[in-house]
Amino acid sequence: MPIPYLGSKRRNGAKIVRTIQNFNPNAKTIVDLFCGGLAIGELFYENGWRVVANDKNKYVVALLDQTINKGLDEAVVTQWVSRDKFNDVLSTPDNYDDWYVGYVQCIWSFGNNQKDYLFGKSTEPIKRAGHILVIDQDPSEIQRLIPTIPQKYIDGILKQDNWHKRRLALARVSKALKTRVLELQQLERLKQLQRLQQLERLEQLQQLKQLEQLELHSLSYDEVTIPEGAVIYCDPPYRGTAEYAEGAFDYDKFWQWVRDTSKKHKIYVSEYQAPDDFKVLLAFPQKSTLARGIQKHQDQPTEKLFAPLNQEAR
Repeated sequence: MPIPYLGSKRRNGAKIVRTIQNFNPNAKTIVDLFCGGLAIGELFYENGWRVVANDKNKYVVALLDQTINKGLDEAVVTQWVSRDKFNDVLSTPDNYDDWYVGYVQCIWSFGNNQKDYLFGKSTEPIKRAGHILVIDQDPSEIQRLIPTIPQKYIDGILKQDNWHKRRLALARVSKALKTRVLELQQLERLKQLQRLQQLERLEQLQQLKQLEQLELHSLSYDEVTIPEGAVIYCDPPYRGTAEYAEGAFDYDKFWQWVRDTSKKHKIYVSEYQAPDDFKVLLAFPQKSTLARGIQKHQDQPTEKLFAPLNQEAR
């Protein structure tokens, strides 16, 4: 599974990939210019395509490279990251390895927005206590904060032989106690042990084979060299929504670049809206992580896959 990332296409990625493949049955290379957590690139890779993945956020690219080519040190990435540590990493990134900065940005931020700490001040202590119980097998903090937890539940968690099983055991305890304090599914990616589940997804990238089929870059979208015959996919920050860590995005420049580039390469763009000289190839509702996952169906924005007019006829 891809790295958790703001605006990730994990839920609907297969629809996007199938659509692009259907229009390009003979293509073998995809250039993913805003790859983020590699959700789309990984799906193309699994379908036998060569993937040129790029993202301007060098820390996220470093995290991808570390995960795929070197592996993550579990002793490091299962350490608790406090609010103070989070803020220090973001304010002084040069003091840390690039991949670790990307890890903290993506895994320990609210909605994976790369700028706000994962937990509120009032909930951080209980999330830390749950973390210590699962990772360090130390129940003292959670017993102090929630003294009503029956000892049999604590014992049931501690008897599990690894932290993955202890995480699941704590989820069952939460359900049994019917407490929203420990509830893992209350808000997606907002709970500490749900963050650990994300880490499991991230580590699965290490299982990718034939790594010569994956090329990573950290450049501006218009600086990437496009191989001959490659298809281009763009998932830029959506206009009118949360900005990525890189700051303001020049949409007029981007759309003109797409027009110019489409003269040589097939190109596709995910967005909510596009200029009049682009057509919709695919549309589906997209639930927003930042909206805390509570939108009613009719409130969900319609995400679309665009292509320049008449592109598919060429």
